[in-house]
Amino acid sequence: MTAPAPEEVDTLLYVYGLVLADSDVPEDLEGVAGERVQVVGLGDVAALVSELPGGELVGLPAEVRAHANVLDTVASTVAVLPMRFGTAVPDVDAIEDAVPAERLDGYAEHLRRLADAVQFTVRAQYVEQAVLAELVNEEPEIRQLREATRDQPEDATYYARIRLGELVVKGFDRKREADAARLVEEITPFALELRQRETGQVEDVLEAAALVGRAQQKAFEDALEALAERTADRIVFRLVGPQAPYDYVPEE
Repeated sequence: MTAPAPEEVDTLLYVYGLVLADSDVPEDLEGVAGERVQVVGLGDVAALVSELPGGELVGLPAEVRAHANVLDTVASTVAVLPMRFGTAVPDVDAIEDAVPAERLDGYAEHLRRLADAVQFTVRAQYVEQAVLAELVNEEPEIRQLREATRDQPEDATYYARIRLGELVVKGFDRKREADAARLVEEITPFALELRQRETGQVEDVLEAAALVGRAQQKAFEDALEALAERTADRIVFRLVGPQAPYDYVPEE
């Protein structure tokens, strides 16, 4: 006897994040697949959800952007705690599986602490040629190796090129340590909190998530713009935000 095929799920509820129950969420906000975002009350907290036709989330760039757009749009006016991308439940009754009742009081308290703040992401990268020029001027061995390998066959200068690359990376690392500390020192007075992220590229100077008071947004942006102007010859900045506080969500 053949076992019956499992019942296919036609529609799930996609969960974006949590807000306080009395929050004024923008109307007609569209989420994943263009579905309208709804607010489902959970006591002092409410969940932001939308229907997920077909019951499947692939993780396409458009879906990721829709997820972030909902959270960042809401965060522009009220506090929101983002859920992990891809969080979905079968129906309204199952939302507590994603948002356990015993944690709601803690989430509500965290949302109140974030009520007057938004996140900005600060990324700073070196102007590579400018910093290379500094290293050539500062370190004789780099200067000598650069001259020795210039216009020479790669095979004939293989080990010299390896040594040159090692010295350049170490030089960038040394400069990054000092420059990142200086940038953090200049940014910190305009933020409630600043959390640095690990960087992965040689030219990266700093990547940090700044929690900024809503009333201080302009002062923060003006300070970053002034800093970018002063360092434009060797460091370029990218400022993203205001955003939902992705880096300030409770670990659970």
